Amino acid sequence: MPFRPQKKSLAAIVGAVVAAASISFTGGREGVSLEPYDDAIGGHVQTVCYGETNVPMRRYTLAECKQILGTSLAGYASGVRAMTPGFDQLADGQKVAVIDFAYNAGLENYRRSTLRRRYIARDFPGACDEFMKWRFAGGLDCSIAASHCAGIYNRRRADRAACLGE
Repeated sequence: MPFRPQKKSLAAIVGAVVAAASISFTGGREGVSLEPYDDAIGGHVQTVCYGETNVPMRRYTLAECKQILGTSLAGYASGVRAMTPGFDQLADGQKVAVIDFAYNAGLENYRRSTLRRRYIARDFPGACDEFMKWRFAGGLDCSIAASHCAGIYNRRRADRAACLGE
């Protein structure tokens, strides 16, 4: 399911607290580049700002990147909410973790994942552990230091911790 621009703000979809936490959480894990770059681990996709691939590839200001991140997260939050019955009753950390996951791995990966099935079943110990299965990038196991993609592994650990309320 490709990203679709959202008319509703992130705060309107998930509330102000989760919106602020999501922007901080995802932005802090993505890193920011005001200039487009080639994401070698992500399959050599042109990327800019906070990991954006669905915007024009040009130089952006930090303020523009932050606005784009909020808009993108709104789209992903809306998608996750639509495919996760009972989403509104989740704990804030569970929402932040799964929105971040969808932003990083994609809505289609979330849709077909065991992670989603466990969220729907309200099996949160199991769901939270599922994040760790998504530690691979470009065929590499990012939990292995020699793979040089520890950011993915650290992100999944952070997703798991947020999901568990830690």
